[in-house]
Amino acid sequence: MPWIRRRAREARPPEDRLPDLEFLALVKASLEEYAPGVTEGAELRGNSLSSPRGWAVGVAPPHHGGGRHYDIVALPDVSIQPDVPCFVDCAVALSGDPRHAADAWVQTAGACMLELLDPRGRFADHVDPDEERGVPGRHAIISGAVGFGLDTAENRRLQTALLDANVLHRIADTFTADLESPHFNGVKVFYGGRPGAMQAEIRVNGERHETASAAMAALNLPEPKVFTAVRHYALLLPVSTAPRVKR
Repeated sequence: MPWIRRRAREARPPEDRLPDLEFLALVKASLEEYAPGVTEGAELRGNSLSSPRGWAVGVAPPHHGGGRHYDIVALPDVSIQPDVPCFVDCAVALSGDPRHAADAWVQTAGACMLELLDPRGRFADHVDPDEERGVPGRHAIISGAVGFGLDTAENRRLQTALLDANVLHRIADTFTADLESPHFNGVKVFYGGRPGAMQAEIRVNGERHETASAAMAALNLPEPKVFTAVRHYALLLPVSTAPRVKR
Protein backbone atom coordinates (compact mmCIF):
# COMPACT_ATOMS: atom_id res chain seq x y z
CA MET A 1 0.00 0.00 0.00
CA PRO A 2 2.73 2.53 -0.82
CA TRP A 3 0.21 5.13 -1.96
CA ILE A 4 -1.23 5.34 1.57
CA ARG A 5 2.15 6.18 3.00
CA ARG A 6 3.14 8.78 0.43
CA ARG A 7 2.83 12.30 1.75
CA ALA A 8 3.29 15.59 -0.01
CA ARG A 9 6.08 17.59 1.60
CA GLU A 10 3.85 20.58 2.12
CA ALA A 11 1.10 18.56 3.84
CA ARG A 12 1.76 19.18 7.50
CA PRO A 13 -0.78 18.16 10.10
CA PRO A 14 -2.28 20.92 12.25
CA GLU A 15 -0.58 21.30 15.61
CA ASP A 16 -3.67 20.14 17.49
CA ARG A 17 -4.13 17.05 15.32
CA LEU A 18 -3.60 13.65 16.90
CA PRO A 19 -0.75 11.79 15.12
CA ASP A 20 -1.95 9.18 12.64
CA LEU A 21 -0.82 6.14 14.61
CA GLU A 22 -2.35 7.46 17.83
CA PHE A 23 -5.64 7.99 16.04
CA LEU A 24 -5.44 4.54 14.42
CA ALA A 25 -4.80 3.07 17.87
CA LEU A 26 -8.19 4.51 18.84
CA VAL A 27 -9.70 2.98 15.69
CA LYS A 28 -8.15 -0.36 16.59
CA ALA A 29 -9.53 -0.21 20.14
CA SER A 30 -12.97 0.74 18.86
CA LEU A 31 -12.96 -2.05 16.25
CA GLU A 32 -12.00 -4.56 18.93
CA GLU A 33 -14.77 -3.35 21.21
CA TYR A 34 -17.29 -3.47 18.37
CA ALA A 35 -16.17 -6.86 17.03
CA PRO A 36 -14.08 -8.73 19.60
CA GLY A 37 -11.17 -10.61 18.04
CA VAL A 38 -11.22 -8.77 14.72
CA THR A 39 -7.95 -6.93 15.39
CA GLU A 40 -6.01 -9.98 16.59
CA GLY A 41 -2.51 -9.78 15.12
CA ALA A 42 -3.16 -6.36 13.53
CA GLU A 43 -0.16 -4.02 13.60
CA LEU A 44 0.19 -0.26 13.68
CA ARG A 45 2.98 1.01 11.46
CA GLY A 46 3.62 3.95 9.17
CA ASN A 47 0.18 5.47 8.96
CA SER A 48 -1.86 2.28 8.72
CA LEU A 49 -3.41 -0.49 10.77
CA SER A 50 -2.77 -3.78 8.98
CA SER A 51 -4.32 -7.15 9.75
CA PRO A 52 -2.78 -10.54 8.90
CA ARG A 53 -6.26 -11.42 7.60
CA GLY A 54 -5.69 -9.11 4.63
CA TRP A 55 -7.51 -5.90 5.51
CA ALA A 56 -6.02 -2.55 6.40
CA VAL A 57 -7.11 0.91 7.50
CA GLY A 58 -5.04 4.02 6.85
CA VAL A 59 -5.16 7.75 7.43
CA ALA A 60 -4.73 9.94 4.36
CA PRO A 61 -2.65 13.14 4.51
CA PRO A 62 -4.66 16.05 5.94
CA HIS A 63 -5.67 18.60 3.34
CA HIS A 64 -8.69 20.28 4.90
CA GLY A 65 -10.98 20.27 7.87
CA GLY A 66 -8.60 21.23 10.67
CA GLY A 67 -7.17 19.16 13.47
CA ARG A 68 -10.41 17.38 14.32
CA HIS A 69 -10.83 15.99 10.81
CA TYR A 70 -9.49 12.60 9.70
CA ASP A 71 -9.70 11.09 6.21
CA ILE A 72 -9.81 7.33 6.67
CA VAL A 73 -9.07 4.82 3.91
CA ALA A 74 -10.35 1.25 4.29
CA LEU A 75 -8.83 -1.56 2.21
CA PRO A 76 -10.82 -4.78 2.71
CA ASP A 77 -8.41 -6.94 0.68
CA VAL A 78 -4.82 -5.82 0.12
CA SER A 79 -4.03 -8.97 -1.89
CA ILE A 80 -5.73 -7.45 -4.93
CA GLN A 81 -2.79 -5.87 -6.70
CA PRO A 82 -1.59 -3.54 -8.10
CA ASP A 83 -4.67 -1.34 -7.62
CA VAL A 84 -5.97 -2.22 -4.18
CA PRO A 85 -9.71 -1.47 -3.99
CA CYS A 86 -10.57 0.88 -1.16
CA PHE A 87 -13.21 3.25 0.09
CA VAL A 88 -12.77 6.59 1.80
CA ASP A 89 -14.65 8.30 4.59
CA CYS A 90 -13.98 11.29 6.81
CA ALA A 91 -14.63 11.47 10.52
CA VAL A 92 -14.68 14.60 12.65
CA ALA A 93 -14.22 14.85 16.40
CA LEU A 94 -16.97 17.43 16.85
CA SER A 95 -16.70 17.12 20.62
CA GLY A 96 -12.94 17.62 20.51
CA ASP A 97 -12.35 14.02 21.57
CA PRO A 98 -10.76 12.00 18.71
CA ARG A 99 -12.10 8.79 20.25
CA HIS A 100 -15.58 9.96 19.25
CA ALA A 101 -14.40 10.31 15.63
CA ALA A 102 -12.90 6.82 15.74
CA ASP A 103 -16.11 5.37 17.19
CA ALA A 104 -18.27 7.15 14.59
CA TRP A 105 -16.16 5.71 11.77
CA VAL A 106 -16.14 2.19 13.21
CA GLN A 107 -19.91 2.12 13.74
CA THR A 108 -20.68 3.31 10.20
CA ALA A 109 -18.03 2.87 7.48
CA GLY A 110 -16.10 0.41 9.64
CA ALA A 111 -19.24 -1.64 10.20
CA CYS A 112 -19.68 -1.88 6.44
CA MET A 113 -16.09 -3.09 6.07
CA LEU A 114 -16.60 -5.70 8.78
CA GLU A 115 -19.80 -6.88 7.12
CA LEU A 116 -18.09 -7.11 3.73
CA LEU A 117 -15.36 -9.26 5.31
CA ASP A 118 -17.80 -11.51 7.16
CA PRO A 119 -21.27 -11.18 5.62
CA ARG A 120 -23.64 -12.46 8.29
CA GLY A 121 -25.79 -9.39 8.86
CA ARG A 122 -24.17 -8.78 12.26
CA PHE A 123 -22.64 -5.36 11.63
CA ALA A 124 -24.73 -3.89 8.80
CA ASP A 125 -27.77 -4.71 6.70
CA HIS A 126 -27.68 -6.33 3.26
CA VAL A 127 -30.22 -4.78 0.92
CA ASP A 128 -30.96 -5.96 -2.61
CA PRO A 129 -31.91 -3.45 -5.33
CA ASP A 130 -35.57 -4.45 -5.45
CA GLU A 131 -36.13 -4.01 -1.71
CA GLU A 132 -37.76 -0.98 -0.11
CA ARG A 133 -34.40 0.47 0.94
CA GLY A 134 -32.59 -0.69 -2.17
CA VAL A 135 -30.47 1.24 -4.64
CA PRO A 136 -31.31 0.29 -8.25
CA GLY A 137 -28.71 -1.96 -9.84
CA ARG A 138 -26.67 -2.32 -6.64
CA HIS A 139 -26.35 -4.59 -3.68
CA ALA A 140 -26.10 -2.35 -0.61
CA ILE A 141 -24.41 -2.93 2.71
CA ILE A 142 -25.90 -0.24 4.96
CA SER A 143 -24.83 0.65 8.48
CA GLY A 144 -27.00 1.96 11.25
CA ALA A 145 -27.10 5.67 12.04
CA VAL A 146 -24.85 7.26 14.64
CA GLY A 147 -25.84 10.47 16.40
CA PHE A 148 -23.55 12.90 18.17
CA GLY A 149 -24.78 16.15 19.60
CA LEU A 150 -25.66 18.02 22.75
CA ASP A 151 -28.78 16.08 23.70
CA THR A 152 -29.24 12.32 23.75
CA ALA A 153 -32.95 12.49 22.98
CA GLU A 154 -32.34 14.73 19.97
CA ASN A 155 -29.59 12.39 18.76
CA ARG A 156 -32.02 9.50 18.83
CA ARG A 157 -34.81 11.50 17.21
CA LEU A 158 -32.63 12.49 14.26
CA GLN A 159 -31.12 9.01 13.95
CA THR A 160 -34.63 7.62 13.57
CA ALA A 161 -35.63 10.40 11.19
CA LEU A 162 -32.59 9.82 8.98
CA LEU A 163 -33.21 6.10 8.70
CA ASP A 164 -36.96 6.55 8.19
CA ALA A 165 -36.27 9.04 5.37
CA ASN A 166 -34.74 6.20 3.32
CA VAL A 167 -32.39 8.73 1.75
CA LEU A 168 -30.30 6.53 -0.53
CA HIS A 169 -33.32 4.89 -2.13
CA ARG A 170 -35.16 8.17 -2.66
CA ILE A 171 -32.27 10.08 -4.24
CA ALA A 172 -30.51 7.16 -5.96
CA ASP A 173 -31.04 8.59 -9.44
CA THR A 174 -28.88 11.61 -8.56
CA PHE A 175 -25.67 9.69 -7.88
CA THR A 176 -25.72 6.12 -9.20
CA ALA A 177 -24.24 7.17 -12.55
CA ASP A 178 -21.14 8.28 -10.64
CA LEU A 179 -20.44 4.94 -8.96
CA GLU A 180 -17.26 4.17 -10.85
CA SER A 181 -15.56 1.38 -8.92
CA PRO A 182 -16.18 -2.16 -10.19
CA HIS A 183 -15.59 -3.45 -6.64
CA PHE A 184 -17.56 -1.25 -4.24
CA ASN A 185 -18.41 2.41 -3.81
CA GLY A 186 -18.66 4.12 -0.44
CA VAL A 187 -21.48 6.58 0.18
CA LYS A 188 -21.81 8.64 3.36
CA VAL A 189 -25.08 10.25 4.42
CA PHE A 190 -24.69 13.16 6.86
CA TYR A 191 -27.21 15.52 8.41
CA GLY A 192 -26.32 17.94 11.15
CA GLY A 193 -25.98 21.41 12.56
CA ARG A 194 -27.95 23.76 14.76
CA PRO A 195 -31.56 24.93 14.38
CA GLY A 196 -31.84 27.11 11.29
CA ALA A 197 -28.44 26.04 9.96
CA MET A 198 -28.63 22.36 9.13
CA GLN A 199 -26.42 20.72 6.50
CA ALA A 200 -27.40 17.73 4.38
CA GLU A 201 -24.49 16.06 2.64
CA ILE A 202 -23.88 13.02 0.48
CA ARG A 203 -20.27 12.00 -0.15
CA VAL A 204 -19.52 9.45 -2.86
CA ASN A 205 -16.12 7.82 -2.56
CA GLY A 206 -15.00 10.59 -0.25
CA GLU A 207 -16.10 13.51 -2.45
CA ARG A 208 -19.09 15.73 -1.79
CA HIS A 209 -21.78 15.08 -4.39
CA GLU A 210 -23.53 18.39 -4.96
CA THR A 211 -26.57 17.09 -6.82
CA ALA A 212 -27.24 14.31 -4.33
CA SER A 213 -26.67 16.65 -1.39
CA ALA A 214 -29.19 19.11 -2.80
CA ALA A 215 -31.69 16.30 -3.33
CA MET A 216 -31.24 15.17 0.26
CA ALA A 217 -31.73 18.73 1.53
CA ALA A 218 -35.03 18.82 -0.39
CA LEU A 219 -36.34 15.89 1.66
CA ASN A 220 -37.05 18.35 4.50
CA LEU A 221 -35.70 16.31 7.37
CA PRO A 222 -36.71 17.63 10.81
CA GLU A 223 -34.47 20.09 12.61
CA PRO A 224 -33.22 19.47 16.14
CA LYS A 225 -33.74 21.80 19.08
CA VAL A 226 -29.98 21.94 19.80
CA PHE A 227 -26.82 21.13 17.86
CA THR A 228 -27.10 17.57 16.59
CA ALA A 229 -25.43 15.55 13.85
CA VAL A 230 -26.17 12.08 12.49
CA ARG A 231 -24.55 9.92 9.85
CA HIS A 232 -24.65 6.51 8.31
CA TYR A 233 -22.71 4.77 5.55
CA ALA A 234 -23.27 2.36 2.70
CA LEU A 235 -21.12 0.23 0.45
CA LEU A 236 -22.74 -0.21 -2.94
CA LEU A 237 -21.59 -3.22 -4.96
CA PRO A 238 -22.48 -4.54 -8.42
CA VAL A 239 -25.15 -7.19 -7.97
CA SER A 240 -22.88 -9.71 -9.70
CA THR A 241 -20.26 -9.37 -6.94
CA ALA A 242 -22.64 -9.27 -3.97
CA PRO A 243 -21.42 -11.43 -1.10
CA ARG A 244 -23.42 -14.47 -0.10
CA VAL A 245 -24.79 -13.77 3.37
CA LYS A 246 -24.05 -16.57 5.82
CA ARG A 247 -27.04 -17.50 7.95
